[in-house]
Amino acid sequence: MNNSLKYFALSMLLATMTGCTEDITQAVGPLPDETSMNNVGSQLYSGKTFSNMITINMYEDDGPAIEKIGYALTKPATTAVTVKAIPSPALVAEYNRDHNTKMEEFPIDNVTLEDNGSLTVPAGKMASENISMNLSAEGLEPDTPYLLAITLTQNTTGIEAQASKQVIYYRISFRIKTTTCQPSEWETIEIPPLLPNLTSVFYVNTETYQPSIAAAWGATVNFSQLYSLGNIVNLKRSTIGYNAASQRALLELGSDISYVLEHRDKYIRHLQEYERKVCLCIENGGKGIGFCNMNDTQIADFVRQVKDVIERYYLDGVNLWDEDSKYGKAGMPEMNTTSYPKLIKALREALPDKVLTLVDKGDATEYFYDVNKCGGIEVGHYIDYAWHGYFSQTEDLQIINPNPEGSAQAYSKYTRKPIAGLDETHYGSVNVPRYSANNPNIRQLAAKTMAQWKSSGNKKSNILVFGSDLIGNEYGDNENAVKIMLNDYTLLQFMDDGDGWDFNMNDFTWGEIYYAAGMLHYSLGNSLDHNICLLYTSPSPRD
Repeated sequence: MNNSLKYFALSMLLATMTGCTEDITQAVGPLPDETSMNNVGSQLYSGKTFSNMITINMYEDDGPAIEKIGYALTKPATTAVTVKAIPSPALVAEYNRDHNTKMEEFPIDNVTLEDNGSLTVPAGKMASENISMNLSAEGLEPDTPYLLAITLTQNTTGIEAQASKQVIYYRISFRIKTTTCQPSEWETIEIPPLLPNLTSVFYVNTETYQPSIAAAWGATVNFSQLYSLGNIVNLKRSTIGYNAASQRALLELGSDISYVLEHRDKYIRHLQEYERKVCLCIENGGKGIGFCNMNDTQIADFVRQVKDVIERYYLDGVNLWDEDSKYGKAGMPEMNTTSYPKLIKALREALPDKVLTLVDKGDATEYFYDVNKCGGIEVGHYIDYAWHGYFSQTEDLQIINPNPEGSAQAYSKYTRKPIAGLDETHYGSVNVPRYSANNPNIRQLAAKTMAQWKSSGNKKSNILVFGSDLIGNEYGDNENAVKIMLNDYTLLQFMDDGDGWDFNMNDFTWGEIYYAAGMLHYSLGNSLDHNICLLYTSPSPRD
């Protein structure tokens, strides 16, 4: 058995030992007989991933990072095999030399191995029990790349020790908490608190921007006091896929959001430290399977996938958005009124302490007022918030107060009925589009509509949703579009103590407080090449 085949077999073995999150197993034939060989293959492996090159992000105030390592053979041991894992400064130096890198050696004193690094494969077995390795951040310099090499102290007679299979490399970085922001190039201040008496909801598309853009847009009160915005930050986008062979509904993470999640300490932690809830936005993927036509087996499987991602990356919740359903495709189940409520209930039960929100739009949610149609499930009992999804950059501002009759709205051409069990204070009636910077008329009308709606006593909640993806200072129609949105037709008119409307005078009335947009990082006003919130920037795409 040549080395390539041998280690392919070992990799298949490790797949069954380390496990998959989906609990899927595959029957394979017996490994080729190696009794005629003088040596048996072996590998030092990570208990968390198949790769021998692992990136670890450590963060200020966290406890030690805990890794798992183990030792495996390509065939059962005839007698117990014991090896010892140790840090190797020599291999760090060798790696830097061979790869022309300058990573710092991770301090050996910061490494603690369970059982002093001893790994034993019992007789008749092919793998050891995993042991823990604790990595302390004590004394580390922030933003310094460290390298740790874990290898074995000795070779065992009869065991082939291919060098590349006897070492695990850990690339380790240490980050400290961000406590300041730069509203101007010449000014650094403490990060301000979230604007009180408001639950603001942002969407960030990670195909272009880092989630940190949600922390860069803020509000100015009375021309001086800065506040943060974005109580809930929904990351786009993940979708529902479909595997025809297994008939599974799959949670599909695009490469961009996957990268962001894998580097959560850089892109997400900062938001969470300042009381923002960072959630995964899940949309239908146009594959014919979606929230409204999954069967019970698919629901259970899909919920397990979502739960795994939320817990693995320490996210705060889920936003469900049925926008591109494309139900009714050939060979796919018809849309029904019980699947979506069942999914929502299952998600709540699987994630009891997480934020669960949904976008209320179209056929997908129109029956949520009727518990009987929902299979006896009171949807509002299982979600934290909902908001309507009727916003468009070319359509007038739509403000919706759901009513039991589903009758005509004063400030929208669309109608909705209340979600059963959801208090009206938890429903977002205002979903704000990011209008073109070149269209002042539609913005002025939006400001008037908002002021009239509020002054008429229609405001029932403090939820203000910005459904359009956040951007920086883009050019063309989008130049200063977000700043204009926050300045001209949202905060000032939405806040209780902001501007209102005098119906007798048919004009705005000034409120007690003046609200306007505030940049918490000046780079938002720079060209795209210098906007630090972009996910892709030169020269390094994801620096």
